[in-house]
Amino acid sequence: MGFKGIGWGIIFLITAVIYSAIPTYLIVRFWVWLNSFPVYTLSLFMLFLWIVAIIIVLIYIVAMIRAFIQRNNEEGLGIPKGVMGFGLVSSIIVLSFMLIWYFIFNQIAFFSMIPP
Repeated sequence: MGFKGIGWGIIFLITAVIYSAIPTYLIVRFWVWLNSFPVYTLSLFMLFLWIVAIIIVLIYIVAMIRAFIQRNNEEGLGIPKGVMGFGLVSSIIVLSFMLIWYFIFNQIAFFSMIPP
């Protein structure tokens, strides 16, 4: 019945959390180090990537809301297959990387990084 929509909504929520938490943490953590260079190209590039990540987060928040609302629709969720595929594959890749990192180094990946 509506389990498909709820499942995709949860996957989209996980994807939105991944694409919002990790880049925001890394920008905040590394900002002083990024601004220590005389050429601010790296800082501008990182800000551009962070803005792209925020746009991806907004897309997945809208997809999550649509999946929850359209869960009982017989014609489908109305979400493009590319959005669904990218969300599923990228969430699996990032979560598996974080699990492997935790089992090998006993640290949480991305959140254990420190500036040089």
